[in-house]
Amino acid sequence: MNHEPFTRLDENLINQSWQPGPKEYAAALPEQNRIDINFARLLDGKVCLVTGASEGIGYEIAHLYAQHGAKLIITARRENVLEKAAQQIRDDFPGTEVTPVVADAASSEDASRVMALITEKYGRLDTIVNNAGVGDQWRIEYVPDEIIDQMIDTNLKGPMYYCREAMKIMLKQNYGNIVNVASVNGVRPMCGPAYCSSKGGLITLTKNIAIRCAGTNIHCNALCPAFTVTPLSLRQEDTKSGGLAPEGSDMIPIIHNRTIRNMPTFPIDQAMLALFLGSDMSRAISGQVIVCDNAQFL
Repeated sequence: MNHEPFTRLDENLINQSWQPGPKEYAAALPEQNRIDINFARLLDGKVCLVTGASEGIGYEIAHLYAQHGAKLIITARRENVLEKAAQQIRDDFPGTEVTPVVADAASSEDASRVMALITEKYGRLDTIVNNAGVGDQWRIEYVPDEIIDQMIDTNLKGPMYYCREAMKIMLKQNYGNIVNVASVNGVRPMCGPAYCSSKGGLITLTKNIAIRCAGTNIHCNALCPAFTVTPLSLRQEDTKSGGLAPEGSDMIPIIHNRTIRNMPTFPIDQAMLALFLGSDMSRAISGQVIVCDNAQFL
């Protein structure tokens, strides 16, 4: 696809009131209406960062991105699990460039370090998927301070750090896709209050970035999974044998009474949406909040 900006797509003109007229639109139509996409390899040669990619949704996104030709940088905190994930991707798609980087999604310093590595290695960043996150099921009257801090630090401040650093690269190249993995609980908040608040904040951050980037070739959208069968979600559902929601202080019964639980989603469902949002197929979509829940939360 042509990444050159249309006449009005000048980052310096974003906050000016000038609007193109019929002549400008007519002149741009032949070029802008031409789509050059390899649908078998939607990310061929694109440099893509996926955080929290050692397992679950993040791993499935990275795996699908590799299948579509991406040059991958994947992050997680556990080095052994991350290295195993990277090797599996290489084994499944020989020749794929996969760079695993141990990093904390909640660390401003790590975000800067990861982006510096990407800049040095590739000199560009085409897509970032802010997937790393944690969950909670505490009811408001019981939620501890440390849970509140953890949810906000990892689920909201972390993506903000990574978006901030990614934008420094993307604005220079006037191109990029930002996919923030939020949650249906940012729209219909039925998990723990700290988790829901952090994901609602991430949705607001997504819209703010989209407004900031209006008039450029940078797009930012929120992908909102509902209950997805992953190791983390299964641990959250476990209230009786050391799970993440201690019995007697969790939101699980409330969620079960108010949602349709017989048709969960799986990581590949979220990955397919992330592929769409991270590729040029979604070039006219920005600032959107897209729920992938198989109608669980209707």
